[in-house]
Amino acid sequence: MSSIHPTALISSSAIIGEDVRIGPYAIIEDDVEIGDHCVIEAAAQLRSGTRIGSRCVIGSGAILASDPQSISFDKQIRSGVRVGNGTILREYVTLHRSVREGGETVVGEGNFLMTGAHVGHDSVVGNQNVLANNTLLGGHVEIGNHCFLGGASAFHQFVRVGDYVMAQGHSGFSLDLPPYVIGSGVNFVSGLNSVGLRRGGFSKEERQQIKEAYRSVFRNTQSLVETLRSVEGQVLFPCTSAFYDFLRSDSNRGVCIRRQRAKESD
Repeated sequence: MSSIHPTALISSSAIIGEDVRIGPYAIIEDDVEIGDHCVIEAAAQLRSGTRIGSRCVIGSGAILASDPQSISFDKQIRSGVRVGNGTILREYVTLHRSVREGGETVVGEGNFLMTGAHVGHDSVVGNQNVLANNTLLGGHVEIGNHCFLGGASAFHQFVRVGDYVMAQGHSGFSLDLPPYVIGSGVNFVSGLNSVGLRRGGFSKEERQQIKEAYRSVFRNTQSLVETLRSVEGQVLFPCTSAFYDFLRSDSNRGVCIRRQRAKESD
């Protein structure tokens, strides 16, 4: 049975699932859908175009599907935000709606966005990611799965981040981060996310091959084009193929470079 605080402002056209709790002063606008077993905390705002799966938590003061921060945006455009099952958005998280007619900004399943995290318009966040406090994603950013983005890390528009990436706190990126790496500083890769790979259940053999792939790209005198050409036709684990495929795919930004240190985590 749902529990709705009497001070909450809820549109009569909103679709609300079963066993949903809505706190005081929450605002639920027209064209909003909330799945079963969700919690909408005090003063959260779910604006038109919001779609939330089941078992989600929307923290106090969070705002979903507000207008994108684009000077040329036409407010008449109908677009929205989609949040997958089991995702937690803590206090004051903001998700901006798409700039495209019928478009969506997407946050997948099982994500945990800590206080003050921001997801810009048309970004796509995969599944099982953690975005720590005040993480900032510009428009059209793509985040893979099982990533940990440290507090106050920032990602320029159109940047891509592969699976199992860890970004250090206060880091900044205007270039792509391939799968499995640790991002640090400004546009640097400082090693492999070895702990994340072990926790992710990758076998010893898979981790060794990923390490070799990392070294072939980031610790090689060959160009990236030459390296990618040299591994064509090799028999690789799917996880290693995904690493090279990420680097082969089109990019608006280019790829981060390796930071040389006395000791790296690869």
